[in-house]
Amino acid sequence: MLCWIQNFKDLLIKPRSKMETWRLLPYEKRDDSYAKMALDEAILTSVAQRETPTTLRFYHWPQPAVAIGYFQAVAEEINVDACERDGVEIFRRLTGGGAVYKDPAGELNYSLVIPESYPLLPRDIMSSYRVIEQGIIKGLELLGLHPELTGINDIVLDGEKISGNAQTRKQGVVFQHGTLLLDFDVEKMATYLNISREKLSDKGLADIRNRVGTLREYLPHTSLSDMEKALIQGFARTFNANIKRGDITDKEKGSKQDLYEQKYSTREWNRWR
Repeated sequence: MLCWIQNFKDLLIKPRSKMETWRLLPYEKRDDSYAKMALDEAILTSVAQRETPTTLRFYHWPQPAVAIGYFQAVAEEINVDACERDGVEIFRRLTGGGAVYKDPAGELNYSLVIPESYPLLPRDIMSSYRVIEQGIIKGLELLGLHPELTGINDIVLDGEKISGNAQTRKQGVVFQHGTLLLDFDVEKMATYLNISREKLSDKGLADIRNRVGTLREYLPHTSLSDMEKALIQGFARTFNANIKRGDITDKEKGSKQDLYEQKYSTREWNRWR
């Protein structure tokens, strides 16, 4: 803890870096889960090779899905029969952490691909989590909220979790993505994830509801577009960045398609454990 405090103190007194230009890939919801994961890796490689700048993007799930952490075993974490019965996609992500139910009406997702050497980004993992999550915090503050960080990778409002985040590092870049909960259907989550009998009891489900919050409770009339704009400003202020709308390159499109076909849509990748 003392190490983290010292690192964060060093960050605060570090001279402000020159303004960097980031690429923004705005909100989209068309691709399936496998294509989303393929694009994440295509962007990671592109940024690592210095072919594109630091990239921030927002996305959404057009249909129900379940994300499994890189190290998890599908049969242990997911009710496969229920998912297959209801057409719920099962996909494995690049990052670790737990299984998550992805609801079309329930969340706004972001991913950030940024070089490890980026000014203002701490080198150690815990501090980098907290600095990147400051982009979310500042964005929500612009919407009049007062969220807080808890643990390594969660953001809470009034003690209730509204955002979970995960990170990995490859090829000299940091890849972090996360979810902001707009709504939360605990019954669907319990249907598609393998949850203990204790948590499936009425008391257990009520406890989950009490620990998880949703942004719609606080921002019932805020559009996704306004929320995205606030988060962009939050990241811009946190990293002293000029965030400009862009597009994926032709090379990234090709890489995305190859990764989709050869990796992320395959049973070998999604069911390897």
